[in-house]
Amino acid sequence: MAKPLKFLLVFLAGLLLLLAAAIVALPFLFDPNDFRGKLSEAVKKETGREFSVGEIRLSVFPWIRVEIADAVLGNAAGFGSEPMLRLKSAELGVKLMPLLREGRVEASELKLSGLRAVLAVNAEGLSNWADLLALQKQKKEEPEAADAGGGGLTDLDIAGVELEDVALSYADAQAGKDYALENLRLKLGRLRPGETLPFEGALTLNSGAPKARAGLEFEGDLRFEADSGSAQVSDLKLKLDGLKEGATPAESLAAKLQLEAPALGYDGKSRVLTVAPFKLLIEQLLAGTPEQPRLSAKGTLAASLKADLAQRLHQVQGLDLALETAGSAIPGGKAQTLKLNGAASADLAEDSARIDGLQLEFAGLKASAKQLLVAGLTGELPTASGDLTVAPFSPRGLLTSLDIKLPEMADAKTLQTASLSAALSANAKSAAFKNLLLKLDDSTLSGELAVRDYSSQALAFALKLDAIDADRYLPPKAAAAPATGTEAAKTNLNDTPLPVEMLDKLNAEGTLAIGKLKLKGVTLSDVRLKLDAPKSGNKRQQLSAQLYGGNANLALDVSPGAKPGYALKTTLSGISAGPLLKDFLGKDYVSGKGSVNLDLHSGGRTVGEVRRALNGDVAFNFVDGAVKGFNLGKTIRDGQALLSVAQGGAAPAAAASSEPQSTDFAELRGAGKIVNGVLKSDQLSAKNPLFRLEGAGELDLANETINYLAKPTLVGTAKGQGGKELAELQGVVVPIRLTGNLFKPKVQIDWQAALQQKAADKLRGQYEAKKEELQEHREEIKQKAVDELNKGLMKLFGGNKKPPAEPAPGSTPQP
Repeated sequence: MAKPLKFLLVFLAGLLLLLAAAIVALPFLFDPNDFRGKLSEAVKKETGREFSVGEIRLSVFPWIRVEIADAVLGNAAGFGSEPMLRLKSAELGVKLMPLLREGRVEASELKLSGLRAVLAVNAEGLSNWADLLALQKQKKEEPEAADAGGGGLTDLDIAGVELEDVALSYADAQAGKDYALENLRLKLGRLRPGETLPFEGALTLNSGAPKARAGLEFEGDLRFEADSGSAQVSDLKLKLDGLKEGATPAESLAAKLQLEAPALGYDGKSRVLTVAPFKLLIEQLLAGTPEQPRLSAKGTLAASLKADLAQRLHQVQGLDLALETAGSAIPGGKAQTLKLNGAASADLAEDSARIDGLQLEFAGLKASAKQLLVAGLTGELPTASGDLTVAPFSPRGLLTSLDIKLPEMADAKTLQTASLSAALSANAKSAAFKNLLLKLDDSTLSGELAVRDYSSQALAFALKLDAIDADRYLPPKAAAAPATGTEAAKTNLNDTPLPVEMLDKLNAEGTLAIGKLKLKGVTLSDVRLKLDAPKSGNKRQQLSAQLYGGNANLALDVSPGAKPGYALKTTLSGISAGPLLKDFLGKDYVSGKGSVNLDLHSGGRTVGEVRRALNGDVAFNFVDGAVKGFNLGKTIRDGQALLSVAQGGAAPAAAASSEPQSTDFAELRGAGKIVNGVLKSDQLSAKNPLFRLEGAGELDLANETINYLAKPTLVGTAKGQGGKELAELQGVVVPIRLTGNLFKPKVQIDWQAALQQKAADKLRGQYEAKKEELQEHREEIKQKAVDELNKGLMKLFGGNKKPPAEPAPGSTPQP
């Protein structure tokens, strides 16, 4: 819009000169109204536009005063019949005597009222002032007459200028934009070279797309030095009241501002602009509506400015911003105070900027930066780098002040203190923290952290954490949670969804080292985590740690998709099982030192699906330990005693109550294969001084059931394990079947099979004792058996008849 405005000013200047000429000449020559036709012809010749003017009034003494009304300049062809310019009235007077005696122009106040200017661009991109610019360009190319000399601005003295009811509209059909300046009011004091010019006025700006309105009021004093081109403005006061309507009320924006600037200066020779310390009163900044604000703010802004236009150096000193903010965009919607202090400079020649002594305070959080450097200031991706420090604060207190409710934690004394320091490098796409030092309660995190891409949330890290008790930050154990092994607990666990979508979106790569970690009651040291998890790609996590006298190594692979896949390889070696189980489960079910190996794979979106699709191999080996809560020797003794009583034997003596409820073992090992969630194993073996144990069976992990047969064989008389009382059962296998709930199995001892084995062993012993005696009488016994058989046959076929007599030798029987 610069060119049309320039034309407008040129036109007005020409009009003023025309008025001045009319003041001097017309009263003496003819009726000014007779001049209207010639004036219209002259304007048409110069512009190619139709021009008309209404009544012209003229007075002579003591002022030569001329007034014109209803001046109209036509529009360009193709832009309709509405005039491009319209002036309701204009008035100017010149004192006669100074003009005649000294040739000096001493004018009265210039008054313009009802000026209307219509600027437009059609759909083809042609403006309604293009023809006027072409004519102006043509005139510039013509040779100008030599300057005859004479007075300049030093000879000009105007009492003032007053503009009322001025409006300008601009519509661009090609861009779909339209703007309007309305209700312009401007009052200038005496215009005289070298003197201060008071000014005050107001205007309204409107926009059709986007729909917005802004009202502006201004006043001050201007001093201009024509020779040097320098200017000073003092006591400048501005008031702005603006509103931008959004597609919905919630998207609307509003502002009410007041600026007070005691001194502004521009040095024309050095081209330096300075603004002495000014104050901006922010009465209102509003996003949304007063009834439902998304964000509202009020406060003050103070600073001083210096702009070296020649060197392209710009400075802001003494920046001091204080705001009271509120609205739904503020976490919790509670009113909060924002403070910002510092200084900034920009070197446009070097395309860089610098911020010094930055201090930011919000909701009790204090951040600072000694220096931030910005490179590529005017490029596509400006990048800021420098130090960043967050002073110690209470995260719990901060969240409380923001009305953010924390989830309940096991330790209510967590999140009491935190601080941060780092070297920051950030732009509109990424951010990186180097030399990071984050302290939270009793833990310290150090290293490097980067968000490589905001849009894909690509995260990279190389961090070290000295120590943390993660259990303090986890929710407390739910008192009403279903007991392990119940149907309710099993259903709840199997229906638990896995964070599949979150895993799919995870986009991270890095390492984390933890000196000491406590999680779910388990204490680990020298923890090493390596993560490789590209977005929507296969994720891999590798973990190693020292724990309970041994070490652990874990590798987990996750394949995202409609049915995610999981592969887990875990090795625990040299682990003290008792302390581990006691910390993790609250009870040391098994003690001893040993190892565990897992090689598993599965898939699914819930815990139940993963359980049912689980396949792989399991193996373990423990030595010098005990199975707690079950005394195998006592169980066998008690069973034997009950059978003895049932068979008429004497009741056993009462067992000592101090006998431990545990079964010692020198070695406990096993292996199995998981097929579709069912662990099948026939490789269980255990040894202790009392028995040898073998076992086989199944564990259904999804349904949490067990069907397992253990076969202990009594081999010794170990004191404390019931050996003395069970001496007569040595060598006997006592089958023990575990069935039902995996966590509370039913235990059944097959004493009948054990006694049958004992009886068979007894008979086998008796046989061995009389084996030689039986061999000696073998033929006799065999003959007795034949005789007895013959007797049986005779009874079957011949009853009690005697057998016939044998014939005499040589006789022949009768036919």
